[in-house]
Amino acid sequence: MGKLFSLQALSTALVFSVVLFVLSACAPAAAGQPGLPGNPGSAGISGAQGPQGEPGLPGLPGNPGPAGAPGLQGPAGPDGSDAVAPEGNIAVSKSKITMSEEFSVSGSGFKPNEPVVIQLRIDSTLSPIIGGGRGSQVTANGAGAFEVSFDFVSEKGAVISRAGGPSTVFAQGGKGSKASAPITIVSRAAAPVGTVSASLAATPAEAGGTSLVYGAGFEAGEMVSIIGVGAADGVDKIMAGGEANASGAFQIDVKATLDAGLYTLTARGSSNSEATAPLLVTDK
Repeated sequence: MGKLFSLQALSTALVFSVVLFVLSACAPAAAGQPGLPGNPGSAGISGAQGPQGEPGLPGLPGNPGPAGAPGLQGPAGPDGSDAVAPEGNIAVSKSKITMSEEFSVSGSGFKPNEPVVIQLRIDSTLSPIIGGGRGSQVTANGAGAFEVSFDFVSEKGAVISRAGGPSTVFAQGGKGSKASAPITIVSRAAAPVGTVSASLAATPAEAGGTSLVYGAGFEAGEMVSIIGVGAADGVDKIMAGGEANASGAFQIDVKATLDAGLYTLTARGSSNSEATAPLLVTDK
């Protein structure tokens, strides 16, 4: 009996041990520390190329480079032509003259050897060449200067009748030079009286009409100016002009562009002959 009990106890102990072992094997184990990472795998196949991106902003300009070496000097150009002096200078020997009086004009600042025409500017529409010429009266010397003398301004009656008072002596050079000087045209010259036996007569006329003026005792061929003494607000006025015939006589139509009244007419010749007569101008 005793041996049987011992074998049963041993068998029970063995079974119990096996059960504990199985239970312990089936129970979950406690988590351990993480292991080291594995080696990276091989690279995959390249994907398709993506679309092109937007262009970037332009960069800042770079610093300027150093200046290049200067080029060779070009050839000299041809010499230019001499410039034209736009304004010369002239001077008149007298500040006041009659249309039949001698005087001279001198000038400077013109082009060398430049031909010069000298005119009397009476108004905007009448500028006769002094001395009655048709072209230049003088040529400037190598220094651009000149001097010329005249026996009279003009002998034309149409010119004499319109001249009087402040006027301009104008010099025009053939190469563009110009100059001017003032002068006053007067009716009475400071010259000795010539023929003392000259006489004058004038017919009465209406204002704006015509007076017939007769003269005698002048020199043959003498140029004559008919002057209204003090007729223009106290200033002498050249009213007409003409030429004495071979007998020293003349007849000149004088336009009576005066107010009604009594005036003194003076006929003054280029040879200093002179005569006076009254002129009666009546209302129309």
